[in-house]
Amino acid sequence: MSLTLSRERHGLLADCLAARAEPVARSARFALYDLDRPDRGGSGSGDVVVVHDFAPSEIDNNIGGFVAYELMPLLASLPPSGAGNGYTLSAQETFERSVGAIVRSVDDNEQRAWHRFYDNTLRALDGAGTLSASAHGRANLPEDFIATFAAIYDRAVEFIAGVAPETWLDAATCFGFLPFHLANGGRGGTLAHRRLPCRIFACDVDTALVSLAQDYARHRQLDDVCFFRGDILASELTTERSGAPTCFDVVTAIHVLEHLEPDQTAAAMAALWSCTTQRLIIAVPIEDTPDPRFGHRQVFDLSRLRALGNLVDGSAHAFEDRGAWLVIDRHPQPENGREQTQ
Repeated sequence: MSLTLSRERHGLLADCLAARAEPVARSARFALYDLDRPDRGGSGSGDVVVVHDFAPSEIDNNIGGFVAYELMPLLASLPPSGAGNGYTLSAQETFERSVGAIVRSVDDNEQRAWHRFYDNTLRALDGAGTLSASAHGRANLPEDFIATFAAIYDRAVEFIAGVAPETWLDAATCFGFLPFHLANGGRGGTLAHRRLPCRIFACDVDTALVSLAQDYARHRQLDDVCFFRGDILASELTTERSGAPTCFDVVTAIHVLEHLEPDQTAAAMAALWSCTTQRLIIAVPIEDTPDPRFGHRQVFDLSRLRALGNLVDGSAHAFEDRGAWLVIDRHPQPENGREQTQ
């Protein structure tokens, strides 16, 4: 894919393109144009222009749903490129690049475009889905990403607040929506009465994602969250340079483990547990097969999660609720040779 145009921002270009050629594929929100079609004497290099009609107010995390369920099938329907250069993108790369291209296309300032993405998503999360699938013609989405994760985040908040932690780490946080959601009080401030952590930390292995979250936090003066680069497969999750502690009362890994190779899972569990002093909270989707669009590499069910819980020395509870969950609490530590009671 060579170019992504916003019909609202690039209307003149989009109109000129439509006047010169018919789209090779079209859907409710997208039109695709092949710039180098073999049937018109081109080399078939695979250069495609994607024109979308999302307004700036629609630039939020549900763009991922449109890319996964609408744009990617369109791209897959195109004849294979004749270039044969060996640079074909994976499904995950296509998904991630497409989302980023759509976000950036609505503004000539990339930073402002990403801030809009954050603002719209957090507003929807905090407003119980006011910009969810029912708005902006999204009713046909198979999955409303924002509404789905709003429910998952609410469940996570219950388990976080349940131990009244002083510190909390969201591991492999991606864009950092959950930490920002909690730092804002969530749902119009309705989470503010919960016993939420005093210090919130979030990490991800992707430096670009960490930079996006840090930049948004700085410009919106959201000082309650500290973002840093951290790898859950590394021997040490935090470093002195990150400014984060080495251990946290509560650690969450929300839709993380499915992105790992199966043989990496035990090491990740050990790393997450080693920096947890009270409660580890894990959530995974339930799928029949790993979804390559989202970078999934393995699937889980309750039996697999229970087996993971048995790898660490704690009290584990696995259950289903919009996916599968594993919550592990550390056993009370002995005090003066006797077990503490709760």
